Amino acid sequence: MAEQESYLYGKDSEKLQIPYNEYIALTEKAGEAQHLQEVKVAVIADLQRFLGGSTANEPESIPGQQAEPEPVPEQRNEPEPEQQAKPESMPEQQAKPEPGPEQQPGSTQQQPVSNARADVSELPPIKDEIAEHFNKFDESGRLFSVFKQYYTCLNEVCGGTVRVTMKDGFCSLWNYDEWEEFAFVDIFEGLLRIAIDPRYTDALKSLNLCEAPRLISSRRNVICVQVDDLNNTVLDVLAKAFSEVGMPAK
Repeated sequence: MAEQESYLYGKDSEKLQIPYNEYIALTEKAGEAQHLQEVKVAVIADLQRFLGGSTANEPESIPGQQAEPEPVPEQRNEPEPEQQAKPESMPEQQAKPEPGPEQQPGSTQQQPVSNARADVSELPPIKDEIAEHFNKFDESGRLFSVFKQYYTCLNEVCGGTVRVTMKDGFCSLWNYDEWEEFAFVDIFEGLLRIAIDPRYTDALKSLNLCEAPRLISSRRNVICVQVDDLNNTVLDVLAKAFSEVGMPAK
């Protein structure tokens, strides 16, 4: 019986093939070779993932190897959120800018919104013939200076371009963008006389109204007001007339 356990016989030939203990040893070595082959495949796969820059996947476990339990992290007393130190790169509070002289703390005053031109030098120039016409009736040049003030201020506040032309002894103020007249200016009784649409009568009734020149009244329905200096009421009415060019009278 012991002899039968020590030898391996072929089933067909019944001839001695190999000792039984050697057969068992070879079988174990074959199993080890298979295990080494599986380890080799796993190592190659991990190396390929590493070379490819992938770190998301966990490395595959080696066949036959038991996974070691993960170490339990040490418990540490973390500080409360309000006790955690802030990064040095982040200041605790940003410094607020000091209020300038135009805006004091608690002031609600806002800077006025204006359509004024950035540079008065960009205004279209007044032609020499217009200056000569004014100076012919006022050698001091004062009334022409007043007229230039109206012209400059209108270009600053209207949000568009005001132009002036000369015809039949009168200056015409134009909305250059719409190319339409909105006022007329001449000299009458030593003062500037400004003719404008009668829809603005109520706004100008507190000022010095006068008769309209015939050459203008014959083709336009206008009212006239006389001024000897820059008048804010007249300036506001002229700016409104500029913006309402082409609008029907109410």
